[in-house]
Amino acid sequence: MIRHVVLFQFTEGTTEQQIDDYERSLVDYVATLDGVESYRIGRDADINPGGYDFSIVAEFTDEAAFRAYFDDERHKQIQRDTATMIAAKSSSQSRFD
Repeated sequence: MIRHVVLFQFTEGTTEQQIDDYERSLVDYVATLDGVESYRIGRDADINPGGYDFSIVAEFTDEAAFRAYFDDERHKQIQRDTATMIAAKSSSQSRFD
C-alpha cells in the first residue's frame, strides 16, 4: 500500500467557494479511479497556530495505482486550474502493509 499525504496553504484571498470547488474536483476525479483504498480531505481545525489550510490523506493499493492517480492528465489539469490559489504545498508518500 502507498499512503500519500499532502498539506496545502492557500494564498491570501482564496475564497471558500474556490476551496469547495477544488475539493469537489478532487473527489469527483478520484471516484473514477481503481486502486484507491481511501481518500480523505480535511480543512484546518484551527487548534494550533501555523497549521496548513487543507490536507489530503490517500491510500492506494500499490505504486501503480498511485502513479495512475498522480500522473493522469485530469490530475495535472486540476493542479493547473488551482495553481494560483496554492501558496505552499508539502507532500510525502510512504509504503505500508
